[in-house]
Amino acid sequence: MLYLGVGAMTAFLELVLFQGLYSSGIVGVAPANVIAVLTSATVNFLVNGNVTFKGLQNPVRSLIKYAILFVFNTIFSTTVISLLVSIGWPSFVAKVLTMLCVVTWNFILYRKVVFV
Repeated sequence: MLYLGVGAMTAFLELVLFQGLYSSGIVGVAPANVIAVLTSATVNFLVNGNVTFKGLQNPVRSLIKYAILFVFNTIFSTTVISLLVSIGWPSFVAKVLTMLCVVTWNFILYRKVVFV
């Protein structure tokens, strides 16, 4: 339940930041996604590492694993969102779809790989 709560909070932060940056025209779709993902990932790492998964046994190792997963997730989501927006999908729908994919595999990887 904690994972879902933290995930909902950081997903909301990511989605609002992405839509705010992109729809205001401040930046394009790809930079908006990278900024939003970086911000929410930082909050997510700190809260999940210290609260959800009961502290970090090896913070440096967890941070390295988290960073690798972050890079993969950012490349995946930025590529898919950019592709979907370029073929006419609404940015909001593209973002939510990629977030659902990332949330699905993140829980397993956090529990079994990152925060161990």
